[in-house]
Amino acid sequence: MKFLSVENLEAGYAGSPVITGISLELEPGEFLAVCGPNGSGKSTLVKALQKLTPWLRGKIMLNGRNLLELRARQMASLLAYVPQVFEPVFDFSVEETVAMARYYRQPGRLAGFSERDRAAIEEAMRLTDVLSLKEKKLNELSGGERQRVLIARALAQDTPVLLLDEPSSHLDLNFQLQVYGLLKMLQKERGKAILVAEHNLNLASAYCSGLVFIKEGKVLAHGRPEELLEKEILRKTFGVEVEIRTNRSTGLPEISLIHPGPGYEMIPDREIVRSHPEEEK
Repeated sequence: MKFLSVENLEAGYAGSPVITGISLELEPGEFLAVCGPNGSGKSTLVKALQKLTPWLRGKIMLNGRNLLELRARQMASLLAYVPQVFEPVFDFSVEETVAMARYYRQPGRLAGFSERDRAAIEEAMRLTDVLSLKEKKLNELSGGERQRVLIARALAQDTPVLLLDEPSSHLDLNFQLQVYGLLKMLQKERGKAILVAEHNLNLASAYCSGLVFIKEGKVLAHGRPEELLEKEILRKTFGVEVEIRTNRSTGLPEISLIHPGPGYEMIPDREIVRSHPEEEK
């Protein structure tokens, strides 16, 4: 049975849908990336899967249960979420932030953490390389460090499904590889079902088992990376020309943008013009 099933999903804000007719499925142990241009609805889709959008229609089934009927504590036992942007309002420490993931398991507000809770919190910080930062306040961290703390919090929640919105944002190249390597381990060794909204196609194709391309709120294509990283599909989805080669380490296709070269610039309608036409005379 599919762990997460989405059928004809429509979601948005102020009564105006951003995504329409979205259908997809996610199995245990599947790693799926939703990709598309800015404004295509990637983040809206991830938020809709947690009832975080005010406009929501369609059918979302989670482990055979209607997501729209689940209470917050029930959802917290099944889904963990890593947002794209996080600005701390209160000056919590790293350890306190990660520990928040365990509150849904508490029988009461004053119950306190069990040894299992503390072990999960420490392991999550260790896996994301923030254990040494545990006493620091969030406002003292860089954007990349905060991102790793949010991922640690999601891991400490210990849910069968992980939803991440642009997990590579704010991370340098080394930590991008570390984070995606960690997600791959969670998929393979612990059977986590993982869905990410991601803009880095080369990163997503190297680690994800499937890709979903969306544009203007609708699914354009869905398949394996080797099927979707194709010039015509990428041109239709992103409006760019690319070169495609085989990555020697993964054996998978990898893309490079075709740049027009010096003396050219992009204008808003994406046409290419020469910046100094008089030089051509």
